[in-house]
Amino acid sequence: MKKETVIGIILVLFAGGMIYVHRRVIKAFLTGKPMPKAPAWHFWVNEKARKSS
Repeated sequence: MKKETVIGIILVLFAGGMIYVHRRVIKAFLTGKPMPKAPAWHFWVNEKARKSS
């Protein structure tokens, strides 16, 4: 397989994983519903917007 093909496959898998992980946020954004709370370990998000641990 060519190097470019392998890199392309890896990038597509990475993008698919990111879309899967953020599916609830993407759905809320597209439908106009409130954003779900972020996981507790997202320290850069305001404390009110995070799930309590």
